[in-house]
Amino acid sequence: MSDFWNDEPSIEAKLQQVSSLILTSIEQSNPFIRELLIDRVTRGGKMIRPALVIIGSKLGETEREEEAIRLASMLEMIHLASLIHDDIIDGSRTRRGIPTLNSIVGPKQAVLAGDYLLSKALSLIKGEEGDLKASVVTNAFSRLCESELTQDAEVGNFLISSSSYLRRIGGKTAALFALSAYSGAAITLGEKYQQYLLHRIGYCLGIAFQIKDDILDYTGDAVKLGKEIGKDVHMGIPTYPLIAALKVESNNNFENRPLFELVKHKKTLSKKASKKVVALAVSLGGVEKSEEFAQKYINRAFIDIEKINNKEVQSLLVSLFTKLSSRTI
Repeated sequence: MSDFWNDEPSIEAKLQQVSSLILTSIEQSNPFIRELLIDRVTRGGKMIRPALVIIGSKLGETEREEEAIRLASMLEMIHLASLIHDDIIDGSRTRRGIPTLNSIVGPKQAVLAGDYLLSKALSLIKGEEGDLKASVVTNAFSRLCESELTQDAEVGNFLISSSSYLRRIGGKTAALFALSAYSGAAITLGEKYQQYLLHRIGYCLGIAFQIKDDILDYTGDAVKLGKEIGKDVHMGIPTYPLIAALKVESNNNFENRPLFELVKHKKTLSKKASKKVVALAVSLGGVEKSEEFAQKYINRAFIDIEKINNKEVQSLLVSLFTKLSSRTI
């Protein structure tokens, strides 16, 4: 696990329990698969989704720590499996500077490893716990898959609307963030309105997180990110910095629209062309527009955070938003 939660020892301790449960869940697997998955789990990350479950559970009326840890583990396993599958689809050789399963063992075995992890995650779901129904979890997972399918089907189509982009990242990222925040309070029978607030807060966090991630693809440090800048463009995936820049270029009524000319045809771009797209999008203010757009969701979340009836939960959520807003990786 990363040092992201070092300043919140109570959350960090619970996340250690989450990691332990995930490791226990995969220990019985085929030795080859087990070694691959243990390597993914022990490298860890920020573990934002399980942390949201734990934070949300603090609003509950009943103490259900074991259930919260199990649910947090299940959501993190779904997330990890989705990353494995993403890397296969994208043909990624590294993620955050670390070789992907796809690059180590090939797509066939990587798919099997990801599927196995998913099966172990779904085995942790119970029919109904507190106010949380299993259908809510499976619906969020279905939406994630649908968004991935939509994105893959439209590779090379750079001229999508901002609403299409929001629907895509809403299913791919925000839905799982929303479920994580909501489910912690739901399984511990938190007040229904507080559950609703947490769902909205999680959704806004997911949208802002993904926009920030997309911004880093235009302005980040390639060494820190562990990937080339402009990878999304090169892979044929339009994100908000490009969408915003194209809108600025159109609204300015330029006689020449070099950015539009580069991306108007549905196709993947060369690395050279991708670099030109990134440079033009940045020069047109696409990054600044993206920052403003993300901030709107952060502001919405902060309004809802003020309505949370638990000071500790408020403080943890504000701290999380603040850290994610300033991240560089």
